[in-house]
Amino acid sequence: MAEHKETVLDIRRFRAGNRHRGRHRLVTGVPSVGQTSATSLAIVALGAIAGVIVGRALGPHGRGVYAIATVGPTFIGVAGTLGVEEAIVYLAGRVDARRSDGHLIWGSLFIALGLGSIATAVSIAFQFGLFWKPSLGVSEVLFTAFACQPLQYALTQVSVAHLRAQARYAAWNVLRVLVPIVYLAGLLLVMTVGTLTVNAAILCLLVGNLAVLIGSLLAVRVARRPATSRAEMGRLLSYGWKNHLITMQTYANQQLDQVFLAAMVPAAALGQYTIAVTYASAGLALGQAPALQMYSHFSQQENPDRAAYRRLVVKTLLILGGICLASAALAPFFIPFVFGASYAAAVPPALILILSSPLLSLGAMLSAIWKSAGKPLTAAKGQGIGLILTVVTLPAAIIYLGIDGAAIVSIVVYGVVAVWLWRSRPFEGLAAARKAAPPAPMPAELPRSEPHRDGSAAAVTR
Repeated sequence: MAEHKETVLDIRRFRAGNRHRGRHRLVTGVPSVGQTSATSLAIVALGAIAGVIVGRALGPHGRGVYAIATVGPTFIGVAGTLGVEEAIVYLAGRVDARRSDGHLIWGSLFIALGLGSIATAVSIAFQFGLFWKPSLGVSEVLFTAFACQPLQYALTQVSVAHLRAQARYAAWNVLRVLVPIVYLAGLLLVMTVGTLTVNAAILCLLVGNLAVLIGSLLAVRVARRPATSRAEMGRLLSYGWKNHLITMQTYANQQLDQVFLAAMVPAAALGQYTIAVTYASAGLALGQAPALQMYSHFSQQENPDRAAYRRLVVKTLLILGGICLASAALAPFFIPFVFGASYAAAVPPALILILSSPLLSLGAMLSAIWKSAGKPLTAAKGQGIGLILTVVTLPAAIIYLGIDGAAIVSIVVYGVVAVWLWRSRPFEGLAAARKAAPPAPMPAELPRSEPHRDGSAAAVTR
């Protein structure tokens, strides 16, 4: 009987060992980059179609009002997560996190609920304190509903982060593309049965966000009773806020221009700039896709592959360079023809933003390596320099150069951040962090626990 129990234990350990080695195996490339990049391109394509529809239907003024109602809550939602979603990807990618997978999931959801509620209160105060007025022509109910988006955003981001942590990239990418699909479908439906207005466009976006929230919560497939621990929640917050400095500063460097423009220029000028951003978004989104994959991949690797890192960086920059040249050449003809002649003023800032995408991509990939090393504060210094530069120079640039000035600040900031991060030698930092880390426990050392409802061991992530 004792021998039988020992044999069963050995089999369980063998199976756990195979999964353990599979997760930290040395591979010759970063997996699923093509899938993630293709998804990013699909998101851009769908967003571009939706952008054309909204831009032509609403005109520059209406497009600017739409941005006023949506940009602020989105920015606050990103800020309000405190990096918990990125902490999930890192902590679940390390060996010891698999021992408390259930605590990690439930703890992150509880944190998201609390942080999202706080961010929502801030968003409502911000939107109504600075921007709301009846002359906008927006329904107060819809304006308020979108101001509540930070709570939805926090819960969604935490849920999809667990899919990345579990290397379920297909499900993660499906959820990423779900919002633009539902949004575009809603716009087409509205235009089929009536006239597209600012209110209708906001409602379509709200429905898309709600769809991805429901889908992400279902995809996590939490098969455990609610349970967490202060230790796990503390680890999430401790690593999260450090990592969030990078995320927040990167996002701020990209989005503060629209926030400042919303407060400093007429709605019509803001509408012109949003079209420029829409046109340049192909390069911007494609450039950041490899960084998402690199962070997930290298967080799980005990022996990071320098050759894979270099190949991905070079390949991404070459592809982006070609896309930028083609996009820049077409911009003077494409924007007025597709969006309408009233958006001709969007061409100059679009050209500047297009050329900035390789610099943004390089900075994102270098930051991802530092995050994978468990040293996000190093990358945060570079992004922080960019944020300070943005805040200091953006108001003056807008006053003297208008929307073109906002685009110029963006390309300058991306360049400064990329150069600083390149000089910080991130991959050397990652290799040093792995050598300094204590050796990972062997599978036999993983604690036994009660089996999940699906029959797998609790010490092994799904």
